[in-house]
Amino acid sequence: MGSLFGRGITAVASQVRRRPGWSLALAGALLCGALLRLAWVRDMEYKGDEIWTFERTQQVEHGGPFPWFGMPNSVQVPHPGMSIWVYLALGKLWGVTEPPQLARASQVVDIAAIVLVVIFALACVPAAEREPWLWAAALVSVNPLAVLFHRKIWPPSILPIFSLGMLFGWWYRDRRWGAFLWGLLGAVLAQVHPSGLFFVAGFAAWAFCFDRKRVAWLPWFAGSCLGGITLIPWLWYVLGVMKTGGVSARHWVHIVEMKFWARWVLEPFGISLSYSLGNDFGDFLRYPLVNGWPTYLVGVLHGVVLAAAVILLGRWAYQLWQDRRRWPELWVGRQSPTAFTQNACLWGFGLVFTASLLPMHRPYMIITFPLMFLWLARLALASSGALGRPLLTTLCVAHLLISASFLGYIHVNQRAIDGDYGLPYGAQTRSQKSEVRGQKSAPLVPSLPDWSLTSDF
Repeated sequence: MGSLFGRGITAVASQVRRRPGWSLALAGALLCGALLRLAWVRDMEYKGDEIWTFERTQQVEHGGPFPWFGMPNSVQVPHPGMSIWVYLALGKLWGVTEPPQLARASQVVDIAAIVLVVIFALACVPAAEREPWLWAAALVSVNPLAVLFHRKIWPPSILPIFSLGMLFGWWYRDRRWGAFLWGLLGAVLAQVHPSGLFFVAGFAAWAFCFDRKRVAWLPWFAGSCLGGITLIPWLWYVLGVMKTGGVSARHWVHIVEMKFWARWVLEPFGISLSYSLGNDFGDFLRYPLVNGWPTYLVGVLHGVVLAAAVILLGRWAYQLWQDRRRWPELWVGRQSPTAFTQNACLWGFGLVFTASLLPMHRPYMIITFPLMFLWLARLALASSGALGRPLLTTLCVAHLLISASFLGYIHVNQRAIDGDYGLPYGAQTRSQKSEVRGQKSAPLVPSLPDWSLTSDF
């Protein structure tokens, strides 16, 4: 593995020498992505999940009980403990005493994950397949939804670094150390967020069905067992919950909704900020304002993205029809390691999760990092000919401007946003400070139950 790291550094230097213009553009996209994640940290979301996460880091720091479980999900079943332990570790390393510091730590980890995509592409991916990975890093850097999610302090936001680590092991699954790492980090990933259970199962099922002879299964199993030891308290608890009625969120209707694949196709285009803004999305489209007058630049940028999406998806559908005799091969992804990895997520993870009958919430797609964006890049480069790179460049520029406008919109509108965003943290603190001194202000979001081992066993 040490040699792979050295190879990555060498490959980066070689890439800069051979293609300085492209390398400069990619570095610019990565830099913009970092700035978007780090800007105006006090404008962060701060609601129930964020409050719960930050409060636990402070409770443990001040001698409170160690949380063996994470925060409760929508059906009041707690996440595995690893979902809060990673934030306890970040809080300790960064000396966190207030929420923006914890958000900053999480943002830096996600920025590192994007940089590692580039290193992985240059060091591990065959040269003929490398370009889509580099485009994926550029796209995820500036994508509005990726920026939104990477600025939060909740379990899904910390997933990218673990997802990429698991993919690194998966890439070398024919070697004992690679299979072991795949199993180990897969088990850890499943504990950071429950969607990881289905993600790991999807990849394992895909490898077993279509590549079983190449996989070092015993090291994979050993790594999975070692990484799964810390999951035992959570499994014990969940078994008790299932005995009393199970998880109520499971419904047959989720199979026909096909939300996983709808989100897979739409999320990389970054046109879903209405999820965060709600009824304020229409107002956002009017921005930026010049002397109080709307320019509708954000609306125009969304139109550009939609036009690019229609062109890319239309040409892709046409190319797919032309290649209909190759559908079985294309579905598996036998044509390349990159295609096989992408399809293990697109079909392996997608089918396993859909079969669970659970709802596919938008944040669950974060775990696919960076494969949704890799899919978009491969689609554009393979099916759009000479238009592929210009369209990807157009998307990157439009996404950068939309993301910057979104952050600016939140910054100048320090109020409760109608959608999922809520009241920014900075506005909350100013509201609390403005109250009469000596009076304890009512909490904006009630404290959630303490899922500690002592209280639940």
